[in-house]
Order: sequence, then C-alpha cells, then structure tokens
Amino acid sequence: MTPRKALATLLAVTLSTGAASAQDWPTGTIQIIIPSRPGGGTDIMGRIFADYLQQATNNPVVVVNQPTGSGIVAQEEVRTADPDGLTMLFQHTGMLVGYQTGLYDHPYTDFTILGIAQSYPPQVYAVAADAPWETIADFVADARAHPGQYTVGVSLGQTTHFIAGMLMANEDVDLRLVEASAEVDKVAGIQGGHITLGNLGAGPARQYVQSGDMRVLCLVNPEADPRYPEFQTCREQGVDVSWIAPLLILGPAGMDPAMTEQINAVIRAMGDDPQVQERLAAADSAFEPYDLAAAHDLVAGEDATIDRLARHLGLSAH
Repeated sequence: MTPRKALATLLAVTLSTGAASAQDWPTGTIQIIIPSRPGGGTDIMGRIFADYLQQATNNPVVVVNQPTGSGIVAQEEVRTADPDGLTMLFQHTGMLVGYQTGLYDHPYTDFTILGIAQSYPPQVYAVAADAPWETIADFVADARAHPGQYTVGVSLGQTTHFIAGMLMANEDVDLRLVEASAEVDKVAGIQGGHITLGNLGAGPARQYVQSGDMRVLCLVNPEADPRYPEFQTCREQGVDVSWIAPLLILGPAGMDPAMTEQINAVIRAMGDDPQVQERLAAADSAFEPYDLAAAHDLVAGEDATIDRLARHLGLSAH
C-alpha cells in the first residue's frame, strides 16, 4: 500500500471511529513556524513542506519565519500553542543540541513528534587540494600521531561542532576547533590554509573538486549516496563517523493521538507527490517516510548521540 493510499485508509478509519478531534482537522489555517530567516536552508526546505501540506489538505498553510533567539522563540511558540494541529515547528536536530548544552530548557519530549520531513543535503569532509591525505582514514591516522596539530572548522556549540566531536571521540584523535559558521568561511579557511578539515555540502564540494580547489576525504552520511558515487562514506573507510540531518515536524504536547496519526500519514505521503520529489531533487535533498514509531526512535537515537558527545566535549548541561 502506498503512503497516499494508506492516508486515505487512515482517514476513513478515523472518521468511522468518531474521533472528533481528528476528523475535524484541520479546523483553520495551519502555521508552520520556521526558526530561520527567509532564504536559508531550513526556510527553503520548510516551504517545500508547507506547499505540499496545503495541497494535500486543501487547507490554507502559512509559513512564519521566527529566527529570534537561535530558534528558542520559535520552539516556545509551538510548545505553548493549543494542541489543535494548527501550529507546527519545522526544525532540525540543532534543537536537540540546544537542550543538551543548556541553551534551551525543554527536551524533545515536551513536544509531540508528528513526523520526519525531508533531510538536509548530504555532507562531506574536505581538505585542500594539495593536502597529503587521500582518504579520511589517512587523515585520522596522521592526526592520531600528531595530537592537536590539525584544525577543523565548526560552528562552536552547534551541529558541526558535534560532528567533529564524534570524529574525535570515536577515533581517539585530538583536533583543534576553529570557528567557521558559514560554509563559505570553511571553504575560504581550507583554501587559505587556516583550516585543515571542514564539512560542506556534497554538491558544492563536487564543484570544488572538479575545479581542482579541494579534495573530498569522505561522505559523512551513514550510507553511500547514488548521487555522489565518487565519494566513499567515512564508515566505508573504517572511520566511525556518520551524521544524518533530518528535519523534524513537531507540535505542542498533548495532541490527540488520532490527530497525530492523521498528520503523520499526510507527511508520509510526501513521497508520492511528483512535484515534491522534483523540488527536493533540485535542492539536493531526499525524503524517506517514517511512521510515528520510527520517527520517535530516530529522534530518541539522535538525542542520545548528542547527549554522549556533549559529555565528551564538556558541553553537557545535564
């Protein structure tokens, strides 16, 4: 059964069981709260989801950009909203980092998980074109023999900091962390010799490789990506580093379970929409349907990993 057929079946079952809260959804305009400015990566991804949701529900959907407070204001706006299915948060797992490091007071369990939307584009670890390493395995061996000698560009306290933390923790290497929040900063630092290693999107990295300006050591994603067959994963090289970047759909706590299932079915049906697939391909993104149990497992697993890394990096607030 396709996700779209499953959605139709679920809606029919919901109506027949007389679950009033679910059968009335949506009862008004749906707000998608995005904790970023217009035009950024999360905003672009969120608008793909919002356009799809409006078409799938035949109901008005508006995007509200709320970048204030590094996402905290947006998260609180959703957490404290009425649990009527009309206010949703479109957020990445940086929210989990915020909680584990004490920047945000509420864990993901203070929200209702509605589903997993698309993922961010795949990431790679890259070095300068004339660097002495051909693979991430070569780099790790060298870094282990020369502790503290090499630098990695990260956004301190954010997700890229934790990816570097995974490399250091899992492979027992000591790297110096250098602030480089934007991808352009990492590229400039690598090319200028100020940063040894940095992560960036696989698409831009391919262009730098083809122009002879950079070398990719590995794909950070857990599995090989058929769109980038030339990039081996870190794990394929025996280096225990991988990171996924799912985009979460969250609502306030206390939502009606039947409504939650209904919304999740709509989210899972994104995979059947050819316009969505076309837009995701253009954004170098991908979608995989997660039912509620799988979505909960994914978020819980990511939270546990971030908790472990926060402790290793000395950033844990718990």
